[in-house]
Amino acid sequence: MVLTVLTKISRRFNLSGFILLCLLQSASLAAELGGGISVGASHTDNVFLAVSPNEVDDVVYQASPFLTFLHESPQLNASLDYGFDWYRYSDLSATSKYHRGEASLASRLWEDSLTTEIGFRRSQTLKDPQNVIPIGALPLSGNIIDQDEWWFNPQFSRKIGSAVTIDAGYEFSKIGFGDPVIQDNDNQSGQLAINNYSAGEGLTWALRYDWRRTEYEISAPWEFQRAAAELGVWASSSTRVFGSGGVESAWDNPVDPALDESFWEVGFAYTPSDSLSAEFAIGDRSFGSSWRGSLDYEFRRGSTSLSYDESPTTTGFDRNSAARPILDSGSFGEFLDQPGSSERFLSKQFQWTLDLEFRRSAFNLSVFDESRSGRISADGIAGEDQSQSGATALFSWRAGVRTEFAFMTSVVERETGLGEGSRFTSAGIDITYRVGTRSDISLGYTYSDQQPNINSVATEDYVANVVSLFFTYTM
Repeated sequence: MVLTVLTKISRRFNLSGFILLCLLQSASLAAELGGGISVGASHTDNVFLAVSPNEVDDVVYQASPFLTFLHESPQLNASLDYGFDWYRYSDLSATSKYHRGEASLASRLWEDSLTTEIGFRRSQTLKDPQNVIPIGALPLSGNIIDQDEWWFNPQFSRKIGSAVTIDAGYEFSKIGFGDPVIQDNDNQSGQLAINNYSAGEGLTWALRYDWRRTEYEISAPWEFQRAAAELGVWASSSTRVFGSGGVESAWDNPVDPALDESFWEVGFAYTPSDSLSAEFAIGDRSFGSSWRGSLDYEFRRGSTSLSYDESPTTTGFDRNSAARPILDSGSFGEFLDQPGSSERFLSKQFQWTLDLEFRRSAFNLSVFDESRSGRISADGIAGEDQSQSGATALFSWRAGVRTEFAFMTSVVERETGLGEGSRFTSAGIDITYRVGTRSDISLGYTYSDQQPNINSVATEDYVANVVSLFFTYTM
C-alpha cells in the first residue's frame, strides 16, 4: 500500500528515480507513515473576489487527502509531505484542484562532515502580483499558478587541527511554472569559507568566496561573485571584532561577473552562549554604503530571530524558498515577483520572527520589510523602485482536552511603482473539537480585504467572508 501510493505521487510530480528509489527503500525500514483526509463545505460571499457590487456567493465543497512519510537514520533522512485539494462550486457547477507537496533526501557521510540533500517541492504562487491576492486556492481568482522547484545541495564542514575550520557548499535549483508561456530559470550558488574562529582567543582570520548565477530559458543570465579576506581579534571570550575587505562584481553590470569592484566592512560578533548569537557589520560596497545584522535567541518559552541584509539579487533567485519573506505557511510568500521575470535589483530586507510556547497556548509573530531599487531587466529596461512589507500573528489556545481555538491576522502592503500598490488584510478564527482519537471537527471564519492605494488606477478592490465546516480523519 505504501509503495503504491509513493509510486503514484512520484509519477504525478515527475520526481527523479533517485528520490523514488530511496523513499521506497526507506519504507521497508523504520519509518513513520501518516496521512488522512479532510472533507467539508465553505460558504463564500465573493467567490470571484470581485469589486462591489459584483460579488457572487457560492457553497464550495472540498476534499483534501494528505500523506506524510518520515524515515530517520544516522546516514539517511527521507521525508515526504503531500496534499491534494479538490473543490466543487455548487452554484457554478465548476471544479478546481491543486497538488502540493515536498519530498527530500538528506545523507550524512564522512563523520557527518559531508551532507547532501536532494528534493522537490510543488506550491502555488501568484500569477500576476499586481492582480488580486486570494487567501489560499478556494476563491476563483484566476491568479494562482503552480510553481515547481527541484534542488541539489551538498555541504562540507570539517575542522583541521585545533582551530581551523573549512566550510563549503553548493546549491543547484530549478524553478518552473505550470504555464508554457512563462520561462523557467536555473539557480546556482557556491560558498567557501576558511577561518580560525574556534580558537576562541587571540587574533582571528577568515577567507571567503561566494558565487551566484541565474539562467533563464530566454533572457540573458545574471552572475555575481565576491571574494573577501578578514582580520580580527577576540575582545573577550564571547566577542569578536573584525574588519574585512575584498572585491566583488559590479552589481549594475549583470553581463560581466568580473571581480572589478572593491568593498570593505567592519563589525562584531557576540556569542555568550549556545542560546544567543548576534553579528552586525557596516561598510561600503559596489552599490554604496551598506550594513547587515542578525540576532538569534532561544529562551525557556520560545525563540526569536532577527535579520537585515542588503544584497543584489534577481527575481529568479529570489523565488528560491530559502529567500522568500517570512509569512504563515498558508500564504503565497511573494507579492512582487512576476513569474518568468528576469529582473535584477538591489534588495534591502528585514525579517523578524517570535515564537512563544506555553502549557496550553502558543503565539507566533512574523514581520518582514523589503525595498527593491535599481530594478532592470535582462533586456536593459529599467523599472521603478518597489517595496513590500507585512506581518502575521497567530495565537492558539487549548481550552480543554478536546477543544482548541486558533486566531490569525495578517496584513501586507506593497508598492509596485509609480504610485501603484495595495494593502491586503486578512483575519480568521478556527475552533477545533476532537471527536475521537483520530478525528476532529473544525468550524472556521475568514475575512479578507484588498484595497488599492489612493492614487492607484488598479482595480484589485474586494472584501470576502468565508465560513467553513470540516471533518478530518488522521491515520
